[in-house]
Amino acid sequence: MRIEHWSLRLRVFLFFAFLSAAGIGAVSAGLYFGFHRLGIPAALDGFIFAGAVSGFAILGVTVWIWLMFDENIAKPIQRLSGGMLARAHADVDDELDEATARYLGDLAPAARAVTKNLSTTRNQLAESVAQETTRLVEEKEKLAALSAEMPFGVALLSGTHKLAFYNGAAAELLGADHAPGLDHSIFDFLREAPIRSAYRRLCAGEGGDGHVIALTVATTQGGRTLAARLRLMHAPSSGEPTPPYVLTLDDVTDDLAVHVAREALLRRLINRLRPSVATLQTTLDARACDETLRRDARLDAAMISEMTALITEFSEIDTAYEAAKSDWWPMGLVRGADLCDALAARFEDDGIALSADVPDPIDLTIDAVQIISLIDHVAQHLTRDGAKALSLLITPEETGAMIALGWSGGPLSVDRLDEWMRRDIDVGLAHMTGRAILDMHGTEIWPEEGRGSRAVLKLPLRKARRPRRQAGEGRRTVAYDFDLLAKAPPKDLVDAPLTDLTYVVFDTETTGLLPSQGDEICQIAALRVVNNKIVQGEHFDCLVNPGRDIPASSTAVHHITNAMVKDAPPINVVGHQLHSFARDAVLVAHNAPFDLEFLRRHETGIGAKFTNPVLDTVLLSAVVFGQSQEHTLDAICERLGVVIPPEARHTAMGDTIATADVFIKMVGMAHQKGISTFGHMLTEMRKHKRLLQDANDHL
Repeated sequence: MRIEHWSLRLRVFLFFAFLSAAGIGAVSAGLYFGFHRLGIPAALDGFIFAGAVSGFAILGVTVWIWLMFDENIAKPIQRLSGGMLARAHADVDDELDEATARYLGDLAPAARAVTKNLSTTRNQLAESVAQETTRLVEEKEKLAALSAEMPFGVALLSGTHKLAFYNGAAAELLGADHAPGLDHSIFDFLREAPIRSAYRRLCAGEGGDGHVIALTVATTQGGRTLAARLRLMHAPSSGEPTPPYVLTLDDVTDDLAVHVAREALLRRLINRLRPSVATLQTTLDARACDETLRRDARLDAAMISEMTALITEFSEIDTAYEAAKSDWWPMGLVRGADLCDALAARFEDDGIALSADVPDPIDLTIDAVQIISLIDHVAQHLTRDGAKALSLLITPEETGAMIALGWSGGPLSVDRLDEWMRRDIDVGLAHMTGRAILDMHGTEIWPEEGRGSRAVLKLPLRKARRPRRQAGEGRRTVAYDFDLLAKAPPKDLVDAPLTDLTYVVFDTETTGLLPSQGDEICQIAALRVVNNKIVQGEHFDCLVNPGRDIPASSTAVHHITNAMVKDAPPINVVGHQLHSFARDAVLVAHNAPFDLEFLRRHETGIGAKFTNPVLDTVLLSAVVFGQSQEHTLDAICERLGVVIPPEARHTAMGDTIATADVFIKMVGMAHQKGISTFGHMLTEMRKHKRLLQDANDHL
């Protein structure tokens, strides 16, 4: 280890050790020469005793002075330097505590003045930059919201096929085994061969001036088929032979299934009609040419048999057609609440008051224009017949949903309703009746008696489901980091800059502290850090069924009860999801050996090994602030100005966010100490193995 990398406390210790050794050596040399000059052999014991007393006295005084110097000079300087680094590179605004450096004279007030001035200057600069960039931020947010709400997936990838941008639709299309994340390989989600082939062809000059190729690709999980378009951001050049590209995605799985079913039905019809028509044609030709055959009863029987079989087969095909035709009309996914709002607005335009409600969030697969026009068509006829106080209720059924249109007034007869259904309805298509709309949706409509003086019309919908996101959560926004487009993957992890690596920060909550005695995980949370920034929206938070009771003492800490984990997935399922989420990333945790011991006990059931590189914020804190400091998560957060809300402390996600915040700040501080690569950080962490064992046993 080079001398310039020695810590201040080590240098002070070596100085006093040298001073002590020099003092003892000087006394010993003086006694030695004095004894020989005196020349009295009997005085030897006295000289030895005097030397021993002097040596122990020098050693004792030196050790006492060193301890005082270490406690009142070296440690405060170390704390002062750590505080200055935190305020210079970790955005900490709290003032330095001069009480810890009361023996340093003017150094502590000077450091406090410097850091205060730095904080003031930084705040003024931040305000100035914020004012100048507000408009750009607003425009960026608008573009992000627009991209997030696009109905098709859009992803931007580097020349190494790593994600640098994706919108909400792309996240839904790609996320089967695990949600996509920035710097993830696209081949974790889509089959590799079609994309590589299209990319090579584009780089070779195919695709015309637009550099675009259309392709069909399947997902690696879930068995979905996607229609894709691959477009290069720019033509390849000598400086960038593998340019980034845009990938647009659309799920055509259901469309292909409908197309295949329709083709199969048509092929069945043709294959069945062809031989029957040929047989009938042959029979008719024979009867026309031969008078005797016209009176042949066997020929008549054959024709009747063939016609009977043909009628039976056609009836079966017709039944299949009626069952499937509703799938052939293009439908869209409509929120139940949005349908109610649209109907209320349509009724208001027609002068009809409507009370609409959707008790439970639900997504409906319908042609919204047709359904709205159909219900409005019925409502107009009802009001003409004296119906009042119209109401609409949409409720989920076992596989679909039920729309109930109620009113106060007389009941509606089936014949009257059928008459309305035979009339044309204006939906932008010619000759579209209510009956045709019902047929396209594969459903019926009928009247029923309601409660009291009310009557109801029931309209079931075949396809509906709970929303993938509950109301209030919002659609997933876009995730992007365009710096990833120019980022080359590190050839060697040891030499990789810390700021270039992708991290997954995680934390667990457990039933206890002793995995060897049966304690298990009951919650796991994780988030991703890319380019030294937390990626918003890329997080993992899941309760785990531990397979045993959670002690009351543990519940008092993390507030997770047995009822909460009763229906949660087991660790084998959640552990596999976490492993996929953390693929190709460096794991970060506070006291990582503790969390990893719980996970590694279940690697066989999980079906994967956690061999990721690991960084531990306990050891990172020792590297940055010195081993003598306290290294609990609360203490590190206090030093770095990271606030953990009381309700979030000792929750998996709350502790994960805090760990990620302090990790990012300490990486910046380590860089200022000259520690910039993973290998260097690993070497420095292993110097503090007395504090905590490093978790990188495999490196």
